[in-house]
Amino acid sequence: MHLSGVTEIAATRRRVWDTISNPNRAAAGNESGQAKIEKIDDTHFKVTVSAPGGMMPMNIVLDLTLTDVKEPSRIAAEIAGSLMGGAINGTGGIDLEELAPKSTRLTWLADATLGGLLGSFESMVQGPIQSAAESAFASLKERLEEEEAAAGE
Repeated sequence: MHLSGVTEIAATRRRVWDTISNPNRAAAGNESGQAKIEKIDDTHFKVTVSAPGGMMPMNIVLDLTLTDVKEPSRIAAEIAGSLMGGAINGTGGIDLEELAPKSTRLTWLADATLGGLLGSFESMVQGPIQSAAESAFASLKERLEEEEAAAGE
C-alpha cells in the first residue's frame, strides 16, 4: 500500500522540524485517534494508537525505528507491528523544503504491507487510511500555523 501527500505550511522550516522530529509533539495534535509514544532510545519508539473503528475501536502497537535523520530537511522511519493477528510492516519519510522564511513544503510518503486477514482487504482500507493521514497532516498544519502566528516572529 502506497500513501503520499504534500502540504504547504505557513511556518518556518525550523518550527516544522522541531515538531515532526519529536514524536510526542507530532502526535499531540492527532485528533483521529489517541497516540501514546514510549521512547526506547534516540532511534527506537513504541507507538500505541487507539483508533476509532467501524464497529469497535482498534488498538495498534507499532515498533518505530528512525532510519534517516537529516536535520532540518528529512526524517524517515521503519515500522513493524500487528493488527487483528496480521503483521504490519512499512517505511515512511517526511521531507521539508523551505519555500520562503515562513513557508515550508512538507512532502510525505509511506509504503506499508498488511499481513494476515487484513492483508486481503488492503485495497479496501487504503482510501480510508490515506484520508486519515491527510487529516492528521491538515491538523498538524493548522497547529503549526497557529503557533507561528502567535509567535509573531
